[in-house]
Amino acid sequence: MELSEEIIEHMMQPKNYGKLETPGGVGLGYDDRSGEYVILYLGQDPKTVGEIAFATNGCQDTVVLGSVFTEMVKGASVDEAIRIMHSMEEQVAGAPEKQRACSELVLTAFKAALQNLAHRAAGGEEELHKLPITSSCATEEEE
Repeated sequence: MELSEEIIEHMMQPKNYGKLETPGGVGLGYDDRSGEYVILYLGQDPKTVGEIAFATNGCQDTVVLGSVFTEMVKGASVDEAIRIMHSMEEQVAGAPEKQRACSELVLTAFKAALQNLAHRAAGGEEELHKLPITSSCATEEEE
């Protein structure tokens, strides 16, 4: 399979990788079986994804998917970002389990960050919100 220039760019120089200094929402998507996770940071605005960043201990696929997804939603309204998230879920539904799990880590971290943003906006003091994924990054050979 030939990789597109865009995917190679995300692989070599991931976009939005790192941490926001003063996030409004922080979410963690994690895989209990493999120990992999994505932590995703949202800016302070509860209506727009103005600022977004992510970090992971996952594989290169997870980094690429995090980079692609954060670029897709950056600057969008939260409602539009949620539509993009659902579209991405549909697009990877037929992919092999490992790729689905990489995508699920990113998207679950986004969902968790949205929940954390809402909790904080309502006066909660939750540091971050954690959600497990249902797939796994671990393959049969790795266990």
